[in-house]
Amino acid sequence: MSSKQSSGRGVERLLKMSPVVSSASAEALKLPHVKAPSLDGLSVRVPTPEDLTEEDLLRNFHEKRRAVATTRERQAGESLELGDDVQLNIVGYCDGTLIPFSARFGMRTELAPIEALPGFCEGVAEGGKVGESMQIALVLPDDYPVESLQGKPARFLVDILGAHQVTMLPETSPEFLSKLGMGGTLDEVMSQLREEMEDALAAQLWVQAQDLVLDEVARRAPVELSPTLVDEELRRRWVHAEGQAMVAYQFDVEEQQEALRGWLTDPTTRADAERGLHIGLVLKAVTEAAKLQLTAEKLEQLIRDSTEPFGLTAADVHAALRETPETTRRLTEMGWYLLAVEHVMNQAKVVFEGAEQG
Repeated sequence: MSSKQSSGRGVERLLKMSPVVSSASAEALKLPHVKAPSLDGLSVRVPTPEDLTEEDLLRNFHEKRRAVATTRERQAGESLELGDDVQLNIVGYCDGTLIPFSARFGMRTELAPIEALPGFCEGVAEGGKVGESMQIALVLPDDYPVESLQGKPARFLVDILGAHQVTMLPETSPEFLSKLGMGGTLDEVMSQLREEMEDALAAQLWVQAQDLVLDEVARRAPVELSPTLVDEELRRRWVHAEGQAMVAYQFDVEEQQEALRGWLTDPTTRADAERGLHIGLVLKAVTEAAKLQLTAEKLEQLIRDSTEPFGLTAADVHAALRETPETTRRLTEMGWYLLAVEHVMNQAKVVFEGAEQG
């Protein structure tokens, strides 16, 4: 993948994470007025996280092994095997209608058993061939996320767009340890891996703290969001996740409407959209009340800090900000959001319960 492609994907992923971009997308609708809340006494407590388990460690180790494995692209018509890296289009049906959130296009994944959908990947591996389509019939588990579909028979249409055979090196071989570069023995590797995961867990705690702070700030500024505004936000999310691809793959209008209805009526998805809109509107009010200023230098710094986990360099960010007027506009909106979050977090007292005990 070229640096430009990597930069573009990282920027797109970042843009989709921003509630302020969501609120900006609804400019054609009337946005409710929000009074900036006081940030005095802003304080949150972050619960002690659960300890890393052996299962967590082994799962991460498995991904490390796959990252240094030898791969071979499977040819058209070649059969699949469990353990392959595959690229799939997937759509599920139950009771004759499209299963909400089941449409996935160009999804890349390891072909391995999925706890939430038992039998699916096994079925793909058993009869799937590169470049072909297939149907998989199975019974949705009793804990399937859509309650009304739990325990019901379903069928999934699968297009197998591509696949790579993955051959992993023995975990104790010198070649594997050398490629991994995390120690000369398996014990050393696992020790360093645990340290890496603990560092990642600490970073996740800060993200959790930020979420708690933003929820508290939003609580201090109640706002009534119209159903029409929430619907518009959900449509925007659906278009990015499913809608554009459904049009490209020539799904009929009725099936597109079925898919969108699933997003519009799912309580969890709707609550998440409402939260994003609420936070975006409140942060916009905060930026105005505090008279925050977003200079070009500050914008690049904020975007660079946020895209660092995606591997983007300062040069990537500089180029992305000048790629197209639309990208520049959206990244600037993201910059205002990040600036407001930075301002709010600087006012907040964050207490990590685990650190208190240490």
